[in-house]
Amino acid sequence: MTKVRRIETYLSPKNAVRFTCLSRTALARYVRQAILIHYRTEGGHRRYALSELQALKLRLMDDPGASGKLK
Repeated sequence: MTKVRRIETYLSPKNAVRFTCLSRTALARYVRQAILIHYRTEGGHRRYALSELQALKLRLMDDPGASGKLK
């Protein structure tokens, strides 16, 4: 059986803000609350997985009033 390798796309904070229509502060808050995970490049820059941003965006679309209180 052949294993299929999934290739993940990562976005910079600037592109993550554009994709989600959230502020950098909101993204940082979701990371602190463990709602969103960011990754660090070898140079120390933050990157967000596109799949996680898509999931967050769907959660926010389901309940737009929950943007400040997601758990």
